[in-house]
Amino acid sequence: MVYTNDYPGRYSLPPVLLGKQSMQQNSFIPSTLFVKLVHYPRSSAQVWENLGPFSSRILMPGFVQHRCFSTPRLFSDCKMAMSFPWCSFLFWTILWLFICGSVLTVSARDQHKPQRSVLRRTHLRRPNVLLVLTDDQDVELGSMYAMKKTRQLMEEGGAHFPNAFVTTPICCPSRSSILTGKYTHNHNVYTNNENCSSRAWQAMHESQTFAVHMQNAGYSTGFFGKYLNEYNGNYVPQGWRHWLGQVKNARFYNYTLNRNGMREQHGFDYSKDYLTDLITNESIDFFRHSRRVYPTQPILMVLSHAAPHGPEDVAPQYSTHFSNISSHITPSYNKAPNQDKHWILRHVGLMLPIHMDFTNALHRRRLQTLLSVDDSVYRICRELERAGELENTYVVYTSDHGYHLGQFGLVKGKSMPYEFDIRVPLYVRGPGVLPGSVVPQIALNIDLAPTLLDMAGLDVPSDMDGRSLLSLLKSQAHRGDRKMIIWRDSFLVEKGRLRKKYLESKSETLATHPVPSMTLQQAICLRGKHWRPCVRRDQQWHCKTSPTGRVQLHRCIDFQKSGHSQRRARRAVERGSRCCSCSQEDDQMRMAHRFRMTRSLRLLDRDIGSEGPSFAEEGSGDGSFLMAAAVRSVQYRVPTVTQLTSRCSLLENKTITCDGQLHSSLDRWRNHKKQLDEQIKMLNQRLEILQRVRGHLKRIKPEECICRERSSVHRKGRRKHRRKEQRGRRSKKDSPCRSPGVVCFSHDNDHWRTPPYWTHGNFCACTTSVNNTYWCLRTINETHNILFCKFITGFIEYFDLNSDPYQLQNVAATLTRAALNELLSRLAQLRRCRGQRECDSSWKHRPHMRKSRSRRMT
Repeated sequence: MVYTNDYPGRYSLPPVLLGKQSMQQNSFIPSTLFVKLVHYPRSSAQVWENLGPFSSRILMPGFVQHRCFSTPRLFSDCKMAMSFPWCSFLFWTILWLFICGSVLTVSARDQHKPQRSVLRRTHLRRPNVLLVLTDDQDVELGSMYAMKKTRQLMEEGGAHFPNAFVTTPICCPSRSSILTGKYTHNHNVYTNNENCSSRAWQAMHESQTFAVHMQNAGYSTGFFGKYLNEYNGNYVPQGWRHWLGQVKNARFYNYTLNRNGMREQHGFDYSKDYLTDLITNESIDFFRHSRRVYPTQPILMVLSHAAPHGPEDVAPQYSTHFSNISSHITPSYNKAPNQDKHWILRHVGLMLPIHMDFTNALHRRRLQTLLSVDDSVYRICRELERAGELENTYVVYTSDHGYHLGQFGLVKGKSMPYEFDIRVPLYVRGPGVLPGSVVPQIALNIDLAPTLLDMAGLDVPSDMDGRSLLSLLKSQAHRGDRKMIIWRDSFLVEKGRLRKKYLESKSETLATHPVPSMTLQQAICLRGKHWRPCVRRDQQWHCKTSPTGRVQLHRCIDFQKSGHSQRRARRAVERGSRCCSCSQEDDQMRMAHRFRMTRSLRLLDRDIGSEGPSFAEEGSGDGSFLMAAAVRSVQYRVPTVTQLTSRCSLLENKTITCDGQLHSSLDRWRNHKKQLDEQIKMLNQRLEILQRVRGHLKRIKPEECICRERSSVHRKGRRKHRRKEQRGRRSKKDSPCRSPGVVCFSHDNDHWRTPPYWTHGNFCACTTSVNNTYWCLRTINETHNILFCKFITGFIEYFDLNSDPYQLQNVAATLTRAALNELLSRLAQLRRCRGQRECDSSWKHRPHMRKSRSRRMT
């Protein structure tokens, strides 16, 4: 039985009003009323049986409260209470009406609701939040049309964002943006390897995710599935009460999970190990457990599925679906080469027939894996509905980025700035969300963290670059009484970061040379310093004119190598007059020095059982100095305990031990850790200085005088080492799936271990290039629908999606100098923005965009 302090008028079951007995005047005063809800039975006999313990507590004005039906000894008091006729008539009338109303209500409820449904008062509690995240799911290739259950639950039952994008179309950077609500240049995760789940990420950004804020606000949080690509499974991230994270990248079978700090291995059994079903089952168990153990706490769950990411293992029941699917064949399919686009697209040719067959098979398998996700969303929503929590739960469905299959000749992959890679599905349903509504404003992956915090009733931190979407959802639900909402019409798409070894720098940006990309090199070569030969040591670039008259920019690498060898040769000529005479004694001295520097330390830990070679030291006549020193070192060994710090020591077995005061006092532990951090910082600075000194010593190394006898031996060893290196390089170079500057992959018949199988043989294809680093400006408003990109090589792309929705033709040459300057200026502002105030500004004050006023949607 459940007690509460107010009367919920929306319940169909009539409550029983109860009162308190006044002990002062021995009379019943209904001063404090409260509601007592009971599980109503299904027959009048059961009603009377359950009514017994409290039947006499019904309000009877003017009389003392009695328990007339609980014990026989109170029968006399009840008889006295029933001595008045009008009171007895009123009591039995109310009792009869109460029994009839209860029976009718129970029967009516049984006709319209399941037998196991439970009524809950959800409107007074904070809403639950559920985020369903897929991996590599596209929109442009039609993946959502295969998920009928999800579209019915989310699109028809909630709101759809057709203009949903990601700011970085790579797994780890995009997921980091979802967790933190920040652009890539603010959380510093640039690729799937660089800073992905690193210690710097854990210390600086993992403690500021939306899960940490929601857990601190009282939410019961749970994570299930893929986390970050380089997550090693050695720790549980902050903010999660229940953690079930997959170690490393996505896999459906034969993977490792971290379950609340403990690793567990999974095999190849579909009933127990298929990742999509396991995530669903574990999340449902967590929801039921949280409802039972923490009934007053709201719940946050993140279901991070691996589908449709590779290796695209399909559930057995869906291995025959979508046999003739062709939704991935768009107008840009197999359109190659593209001479008006950036480097990789200029060098990729038409796909071979085996490549086209592979795209068809891969698209089919991707859709088949999404059918299991479709079942997962349906099961989760059904569980929420069974528990009476569906209307009090925000459900968000999205993906970390898109995908391409054959577009512009690229067999498969992501990481491109085009629509098929940056557009993602986004659906939201929950309290206050109008079913079947469409929100046309731009939604980004950096908006998810602020939105989830806003759904939980929390303030959005000022350092988040995104903006809450909840105001747009509420405006759609209250169309009759809505305010003007000023929303963004442009955002940044970025991949990678600027490195020193490339040409672009603060002093040499395109803003200094606002010209179209075709004349970029000519404009840079207008500077006189680039026409100078590569003579200066600090000169990196040199302009040359090709035989066809085209100006080309070359790097001064070859000259630096040849210049270094020329300087060494010049120093050798200067020392050529000196005679190089090598005696046997000098040779032994050099060998003794090498032995002393490289192997003397190893001899300290060995038991010398035989007499070693005799190397003469300077001033030693018998040549046994080194061996005697080694024997003495073995006899008088260094103490087994090495003091590392004032409180910690290194034992002989390479373990570290500290005194007990550090384990008992938190203040001492903090002070000692602070001192250790300062020492590490000082040592790092000293190490950096020493590395610079070492580099200087390498540059000024004098020519070594090597005797012929020793040089022949060394030459043989060096030749052998060179041959080994050359064989390794030749094997890599001759590999059919390796090309300089390009990232490629291979595929064979053994790659897919679940049906439908691949039986067309081996092949190789390239997906992206190492110079595919870019910063793009994407704008959508009433008059403009553009994509403006600037690559690290200086190449510029500009597409008008109103007339060219598939980005088939680069029209950067049609941009005027003023328009190009304005686009570059806006792009530069977004590249260095921090926080919502800087990253979500409008274009209405831009000169060339005055006609396209900032879009004000509601």
